Amino acid sequence: MQNISPNGPIKLAVTVDDPFMWKGADFPPDYSPAGVATSMADAFAEHGVPGVYSFASTLPTDDHPEWLEALDSWVERGHHVGAHTHSHSSLNWGPADPYIDDIDRNMGILEPWIAQAPTRYFRYAFDMWGDEQAKTDAVQLHLARRGYVPAPITTWFYDVQFLVSYIRTLVAGDEEGRAWIRKTFASTAVESLRSQAAAARAVFGRDPVHIALIHGTPVAGDCYGDVLAAYAEHGVEFVTLEEAMADPANQIVAPTVTRFFRNSTQKWAEYAGIDVENTPPQVLHQVREICLIEGMDENAVLGPALVAAAESVGATFVPTDLDWSPEVLQQ
Repeated sequence: MQNISPNGPIKLAVTVDDPFMWKGADFPPDYSPAGVATSMADAFAEHGVPGVYSFASTLPTDDHPEWLEALDSWVERGHHVGAHTHSHSSLNWGPADPYIDDIDRNMGILEPWIAQAPTRYFRYAFDMWGDEQAKTDAVQLHLARRGYVPAPITTWFYDVQFLVSYIRTLVAGDEEGRAWIRKTFASTAVESLRSQAAAARAVFGRDPVHIALIHGTPVAGDCYGDVLAAYAEHGVEFVTLEEAMADPANQIVAPTVTRFFRNSTQKWAEYAGIDVENTPPQVLHQVREICLIEGMDENAVLGPALVAAAESVGATFVPTDLDWSPEVLQQ
């Protein structure tokens, strides 16, 4: 197998976002936050992935407070919990003050588990740090006052965009479609890491320690073990988030202020005038065509959750900020 980097093994810290998914986007039958978390923890144990932080938005637990119990077993397995806003609204979609209040509500709910982690980390919802520098500065100051460190994302493969098609295969009993998604999920993860690591290498002149994102969804629970195996086959070494955050490339905030869906590598690459190849992945067009069922497209299944997240903090959801959205990809 060809290594991700020509310079040797890539160091990668795995992080999980949204183990309760999002209000308005429900778990399908036979799936739950506890079940998905157990599957992912099993995969981490099998592949030697240490101390994974789960950045949990908590709006879904307003209706299901019992879901929080899944964090107990998560921590017992040697993993950690970080803050991630209550509503999962983007800072880009509204003013800073309601976003800060939303952060505080999330931190209050999660304090029993965050207090057990080695570091108090926070992750911006969608990794959107604000479309105006003044908003970013206000939130950064608040995080510093609360004793939290913002944890960026340097590589992702748009894993949530596999979720709706995967749920359709479960509903329809489409084994062939599910097998295709599982294979494509892993191959897309590897190729996205390859392209984003290449961009980071071009920016920094070296391979920084990377921070990967995966969401706590049914498709990730079933398929992320394949991703970890594929990463390992391509020269990836798994490390803790603390080790990744010790790299200056992850300590220094990317200078690009944007309202679009961009991780840290993409922001640095934009600043440096470097292309991030095949990002978002063009295979998402094919993913959306798997096992089509009327009334179960991406907008119908995920759209209400995005609108609810924004409205819960008095903001307005802007679909075109998300360059994986059907409206944008079809242009």
